[in-house]
Amino acid sequence: MSQSFAHNNGTSNMSYLRPSNGNNKSARALIAASFALTTMITASGAFLPHPSFPPPSLPSQRSSCSSASSCSSIILQAHHGQSSSLNYSHGDDVLLPPSPKRDNRTAAATTRTKPPQRLPNGGRITLVGAGPGLPDLLTLAAHRVLSDPDALVVVDRLVSKEIREVIAGEVRVARKYPGCAEQAQEEIYEWCKGGLREGRHVVRLKIGDPFVFGRGGEEVLEFRKFGVDPVVIPGVSAAFSAPLLGSIPVTHRGISNQVVMCTGYGRDNTSPDLIRYHEEQTVVFLMAVGRLRELCRNLVSKAGYPKDTPVGIVERAGCPEQRTVVGTMDTIADLAERYDVKPPSTIVVGEVVNVLLTEEDYDSFGGEEGVVVGGGGVISGVADWQSYFGQ
Repeated sequence: MSQSFAHNNGTSNMSYLRPSNGNNKSARALIAASFALTTMITASGAFLPHPSFPPPSLPSQRSSCSSASSCSSIILQAHHGQSSSLNYSHGDDVLLPPSPKRDNRTAAATTRTKPPQRLPNGGRITLVGAGPGLPDLLTLAAHRVLSDPDALVVVDRLVSKEIREVIAGEVRVARKYPGCAEQAQEEIYEWCKGGLREGRHVVRLKIGDPFVFGRGGEEVLEFRKFGVDPVVIPGVSAAFSAPLLGSIPVTHRGISNQVVMCTGYGRDNTSPDLIRYHEEQTVVFLMAVGRLRELCRNLVSKAGYPKDTPVGIVERAGCPEQRTVVGTMDTIADLAERYDVKPPSTIVVGEVVNVLLTEEDYDSFGGEEGVVVGGGGVISGVADWQSYFGQ
């Protein structure tokens, strides 16, 4: 025979087995073994299948067993949507302490459910990365979606006109200029909601890879609030492709063995944390040309960059008017002003800037100091691609 007693410490209720005198040793061994096993289960998070994970707090449950053999298993009992503690029942009358509380952010992230990818009226959204600007660098999936004549395509203004010319359906261009980005973003959401109400295929087209400093994740979460989960088609990121289109590899054996990607603007136009200088490191800045002078000044004065560190800017990568402006940490801001460099531009900092470029590349633009058009041996610009493929 056994007895149970309850302990209440103000925060949880626990019942323990009090074995009879004849079975003290075996019962205590059984309790110790079960406690060790359930501790390992709760520590690892290895719960049995449940409609949501991690499981919600659940009411106390007791499980009876009719034989000693059935008492050797751990029974995890769960009832969805109730608010007490998950209990592990072992044997006739043993309840072990509840599992430790999980971080609220983790719980929120793992219990969310996704809406359907298509609404009852047929409305759906596809989030597409446009790549750096050259239509030939669109993925096949992106090209197929943009060829849908019935689609409503909502486009950022930095997507190249060459890619916009590929679109077969209706096009709406968001005017995201400095100082009005938030208003433009709200307009984008309204256009998307309107298309969904009409049961249309809404295509959200964003430059580069939308998930590299491009609000891609934010837009996915917002679209889910509309009741639809978007299909995502990744784009070729300008962080890697734009430098190479300007004859700048982001890594090179013996020169650079690590790459760091940064944005020039944090949320609410704040400046991101600076990356400390390392000789064998390449830093790629996206959306930073508007504060280039401030960025270079801070990298030198606060992050330890030598003033002669090479810097390259690839403007409108993959487009006919592509330019690559090359200087140093000390001169690049003046060069960018002289040649009126505009977004979209990708900034590369590090010794890799000078690995592939030659004097011949500079001569291709009349020998002007600091400016390169095209790239030595690297295909860049629509004209070069068409020539290379015999078009």
